[in-house]
Amino acid sequence: MNAGAEGGAGGHPASAVLHTAWLAEDRGERMRLVGGLRPPGSVALRSRYRHLLDPEAAPGPCDPGLTFAAWSACVSLEERGDIAVLRNDSETATGVFTELLGRETSPALRVVTVNARVGLGDVAFAAGDNETAAREYETALEIAGADGYRFGRLRALVGLGHLTLIAHSARTARTRFEEAADLANALGDPLFAANSALGISECAERLGDLEASVGHALAAYTTYLEVRSPIGEGNAALRAAVVLHRLKRRPEAGEWYERAHEAYKAAGNPMGLTNALSGLGDVHLDAYEIDDAERCYEESLRTAESAGLLLSRANALQDLARVARARADWEDAVVRFRVSLAAYRELDEIIGVSNAYHRLAEAYEELGSGGDALSARMDALVAVEEYRATHRDDRSQREYRDRFRGVYTRALDAATRHGSPGAFAVAADCLAGRRLAGLFEESARAAADSAELSLLQELLVRADQRLVGHRRGAAGRAARGEAPSARRQRIVGLLGAVGVRHGLVEQAETSLEDLLATVYLPPREEGEALLDALPDGCHTVQTLLDPTDRHILRWLWREPDGTCHLGTTELAGRAVEMLGLLGGSGDERADLRLGDLAPLRDLLPAPVNEVLAGQTGARLVLIPVGELWLVPWSAVPLSDGRVLGECAAYVLCPSLTVQRQLAVRGRRPVPAGPRQVYLWRSPFVRHHELEAFRRSAHWDVTVLSTAAQAKQRLRSGAHAMVVAGHGRPTPGLGHYLELDQDVWLLLVDLVGADSPGLLAFIACWAGAIPGHGPTDPLSLATLALAAGSSEIMATVGELADSVPASHYVERVLDTRGGQALPDTVLAATRWLLSQEGARSERIHHWAPVVPLGTFYPAPSMA
Repeated sequence: MNAGAEGGAGGHPASAVLHTAWLAEDRGERMRLVGGLRPPGSVALRSRYRHLLDPEAAPGPCDPGLTFAAWSACVSLEERGDIAVLRNDSETATGVFTELLGRETSPALRVVTVNARVGLGDVAFAAGDNETAAREYETALEIAGADGYRFGRLRALVGLGHLTLIAHSARTARTRFEEAADLANALGDPLFAANSALGISECAERLGDLEASVGHALAAYTTYLEVRSPIGEGNAALRAAVVLHRLKRRPEAGEWYERAHEAYKAAGNPMGLTNALSGLGDVHLDAYEIDDAERCYEESLRTAESAGLLLSRANALQDLARVARARADWEDAVVRFRVSLAAYRELDEIIGVSNAYHRLAEAYEELGSGGDALSARMDALVAVEEYRATHRDDRSQREYRDRFRGVYTRALDAATRHGSPGAFAVAADCLAGRRLAGLFEESARAAADSAELSLLQELLVRADQRLVGHRRGAAGRAARGEAPSARRQRIVGLLGAVGVRHGLVEQAETSLEDLLATVYLPPREEGEALLDALPDGCHTVQTLLDPTDRHILRWLWREPDGTCHLGTTELAGRAVEMLGLLGGSGDERADLRLGDLAPLRDLLPAPVNEVLAGQTGARLVLIPVGELWLVPWSAVPLSDGRVLGECAAYVLCPSLTVQRQLAVRGRRPVPAGPRQVYLWRSPFVRHHELEAFRRSAHWDVTVLSTAAQAKQRLRSGAHAMVVAGHGRPTPGLGHYLELDQDVWLLLVDLVGADSPGLLAFIACWAGAIPGHGPTDPLSLATLALAAGSSEIMATVGELADSVPASHYVERVLDTRGGQALPDTVLAATRWLLSQEGARSERIHHWAPVVPLGTFYPAPSMA
């Protein structure tokens, strides 16, 4: 190619002046030369112009000895590549930017290289090759940072922001766009300030702030008009139209879609045209102008296919399927949604995949194919879970759970309506969390003096291998033979690494929750197996709040004979308010009395409530999901005026998967005669002296002399251990237990441990951390379950350091005759509530105490 020919940016009137300034010896000379110039429209020239004016740029000549011919050749090539990207001419753009990589003339200020890398990233991004795009943007970011080329960093950040929005999380993307906006303002570049504002607008939409999203988009549009950028006008108009449409402001949306369409035609941008046509079609479809909508969608499909735009093609296919849906041609709709689903799966585009499954399920329902509809709902859920599992940080997993909460709701609803306990169990267990179950599955155990971080890294590596094994291989494989999920794993890892390496996210220690964020993914086929693994002779209730409506309680009840029931309960506003209070750790929670919990009488399904109220001593495995884990279940009222803790021997378990793993692992053998138990009591505990417990003939108590001994015994497989201390919820750590002065038990201390078979925590919040719903409850107690404990006494709130609490706990620890903790909690609760005035006292003396685990067959004697 004749790249050296002058023309375009190379022949621009400002080009010669900028070249002279590029070679200037001092900053004053630079400013004299370029201070009066208008900013060039070409990015190739404007990138040099902004660098020359950057007050933080290094003084002296930018590239000594650079000839005007070489300068002109580079800027002309860059402009040609940028135009090819706008026109989606990927072949030309790739060739141009690749050639530019070999034309770098400066080892100290690699502007040509950075601009070429950004261009190659743009080409890959437009083609849906997110992995290549991430690598190119990262390389550009790294070189620009090393060379002090802030405009290059700005360009790479904007590209990374859009890529992160698709392949990672909106919050992380917003961080990139916000830094880009700061840089654009510092460099005085309104065009890239508008580009950044547009990215922030899309992040705001993803995060649910629609009005802010519109505001950012309209501000960007105004700037694009001022700088005469048709492509920018189109992008901003489209963004405003999309959000206005979501806000049900359809006339305004239609107007902005038209503006976007005209702007994209002027810019010659096929991707923008497909998006604008899709939006116009949606406005027509909403008005039931089906033929007009179909014409827009067909034009969008033709444009996408002629330009090789795979994602735009998938969107157009989905739009045309929606036309069949609008015409109530359900058989055609099924065929068309399956075609769009295959296109989205090929691209690993999770939003399109979930929407296609949703519409497919609706079509099946209209055809009376309930089983197919349920299967589609579960396929959508599994797809979202696979996508969440790729992310290695708790924040992103929570974001995806929130963003796709409708997928979980629809799966639960379909399972309930079609009477599928197995499907309900899988959906509810996904919401209950996967990380604890992952720890159970791992056979690796660290020695007492091993580094916990090394163990966690090993767990993650093993989990990655297991995750790949769970995923379906043939369906949705890319043409080149690689599963989209495998590419996704690398892309997410790349984007996360870019954030850490270049300071785009807050520098903080990686939390335990983040390190365990992807260790387990429950396969969809295991619902019936999870239910079959429940203990004989027990009621089981799995209960959770609907992900989209906190006033709806969804539940599964399995009777002792194996019969399963599914249902929903509408909670009163007072019940929802009480659950919110129980989710925190304020003084108001600590002051609660039994009467205050009256609104919670509907937390147990009505038929279960009736069964339990009519008998004493029923056995119940209770699996409360998310924020329901923080409920003091012993104090939940039943219909006969009593509370659960005095009617049933119940046990809490974090999930059905954990329950099955506990059942497989079994209870540790109970030694004949008095059970050996280690005791550690913090010197800061005023009460809970445990005198009766120490004198008990049923326990052989060894009082440990140091906190260090206590930590060692917690990790070394003792038969039983009781630990008393002050538990403290703490931002950053989640929770810790104060064993002694400057000696603490942290959550990570129990990872890789061989914890005692029976473990009692006499401490606040040992079984739950306030404010940490709605994911699986990582706490000292639940991590101890994963580390080997069979039975645990813990707390889901603040336990009083008081005489009544001490008496209650000693009753719970009275396991004479080999009684299990659920039975002793029942006996202790009945005893305490029989005392005069006890029902009017604050419940923090007893109700936070809960048994964790499951019910085991009669213990064997060692």
